[in-house]
Amino acid sequence: MFDWLLLLVTLLSGAVIGALWVRRHRIIEEKTWRQYLSNLSTPKAIAYADSGEIFFANQSSIRGFELRFEQGIHRFDSEDEQTSFSRFIRMQPWPKCFANASIDFGHHTASNQSVVDVSGLPLWIRGKKAWVLTLDINPRNSQPDPFFHSGNQIMRSVIDALAELVCFQNREGMIVGTNLAFDTFWSNRQEEGLFFGSGLPEGRRTVQNWVTDPSGNSCLLETSQTLIRGDQGQILGSLSISHDVTNWHMMQQVLEHEIEARQTVEQELKKRSNLLESIFEASADPIGMFNEHYVYLGANKPYAEAVQANTSELEGKRAEDIIEHEILSQNKRLEDQVLATGEPARYEDLVLRQDGSQVWYEVTKTQFKDPVDDTLGVLVIARDITERKATQQQLADAIMELEELSFVDSLTKVANRRSLDEKLTKMWSSHARDKQPLSLILCDIDNFKAYNDNYGHQSGDKALRAVAGCFQRVVRRPLDFVARYGGEEFAILLPNTPTEGAVRVAENIAESLRQENILHEFSALSDRMTLSQGIATLIPEPSQDYGMLVELADTAMYRAKNSGKAKIECATEVSIPDAEPVI
Repeated sequence: MFDWLLLLVTLLSGAVIGALWVRRHRIIEEKTWRQYLSNLSTPKAIAYADSGEIFFANQSSIRGFELRFEQGIHRFDSEDEQTSFSRFIRMQPWPKCFANASIDFGHHTASNQSVVDVSGLPLWIRGKKAWVLTLDINPRNSQPDPFFHSGNQIMRSVIDALAELVCFQNREGMIVGTNLAFDTFWSNRQEEGLFFGSGLPEGRRTVQNWVTDPSGNSCLLETSQTLIRGDQGQILGSLSISHDVTNWHMMQQVLEHEIEARQTVEQELKKRSNLLESIFEASADPIGMFNEHYVYLGANKPYAEAVQANTSELEGKRAEDIIEHEILSQNKRLEDQVLATGEPARYEDLVLRQDGSQVWYEVTKTQFKDPVDDTLGVLVIARDITERKATQQQLADAIMELEELSFVDSLTKVANRRSLDEKLTKMWSSHARDKQPLSLILCDIDNFKAYNDNYGHQSGDKALRAVAGCFQRVVRRPLDFVARYGGEEFAILLPNTPTEGAVRVAENIAESLRQENILHEFSALSDRMTLSQGIATLIPEPSQDYGMLVELADTAMYRAKNSGKAKIECATEVSIPDAEPVI
């Protein structure tokens, strides 16, 4: 028994010593390898197994392959060569030695050879897996790997350009080639991309799998695998191609849901046909329909009342037989646009009823297509917004009151009356202290009421903004001040400005307005908008306030209006002796 134990211990000790001896001879110091390989005339290199990067190359390799040294790594001059080489090294099963494996660079290298034979010896160095490589730049009629290097760089480039994930496996099920899309998608988890195991398919087979993409999102891959045969029909391995069908899968689901929903809707529409007709008749909002020839197809009672007709009279009647010609002409321009473009139109309309009352409607006109004959028509739906308009008017009145307390006129965006009063108070004091002239121009738009009455308030607001713009373009000095004095009146305050300067400013304002060319066909003076301007200039006195200046400018302005309008008048009389005028 003791002899058997002694024998067993001896055998175990021998195995351990042998393993240590093998490891000692296998792990040779890097310095020793470098010295040894540097003295060889054949191309030698050391590369990391995981990355395929060359971190040492002897002079034969550097000269033969024109390697360049960057940041501790030797690289091929061509990016295609570098990519092919790195991929080839990564695919070698470390620590299994290999010999005379071919790399097809697909174009001439420095040695005028497109195929390079490589042999590798496994090595553990720098704490990493590595290969000691022998590079034969003059291969002996060797043939490249039928999977990884087909001898056709164009085909290799085409495969790498594919968005699909391409993987070649040999007969044992080991990966011998992939394209860039496969490498990018699976990165360091290539085994996850093998969905069929190691067995070869009898024919073509397809499978779908939910996987995780490099961004961490779920996606559905559809993978097809088929056999690859050589020139003599021998089985070389298999080819797997995967593509992302997530969107297609989602679209299929959406389509199925849409079909189900459509069937449900069709059933509901069939049930609700009578209900919609009842709603059409029961609606308090006016609803009417007419075709592209303006023949009424139907209308409810509120619509008939709005156009002052009976419901029975509308159907089958032409619009021109029901609606006044002038109103119909205005409506047709909008309705023709709806029919032509298909875009709905919305607007507000004021309707005078037969009893004399006024009703505001919010009108929506929409194109529709008759399902029977595919002709187009217009659906008109109106909503009574009289109460809303009244509320809006009340709100507008409240806003106007608030504007009087603010400093900026909301319409013209220039200063308001309150802001002008504050500015006059400050400038009056400073000019009284410095004994400098202060000028004020009051401007009034001629015949503005007639403009508003005939063109409408919206056009009037637009004209006020345009006139204010003229003032702001002319009055450019930092301390000059433009304000809306009230209604169609404006004030321009000019510090340190004598009468002559104020007159030049007023003339420039008149010229700017003339260039603005605002049409005013209802002015008795001209067919373009004009201004009447009054100028007053004083050297303020501390004992007085600015009221005198405003009074003088106001008097001059009304003198301009009373003497024919579109004129500039200057104040010539002063009723307060303490205030000194500047003429």
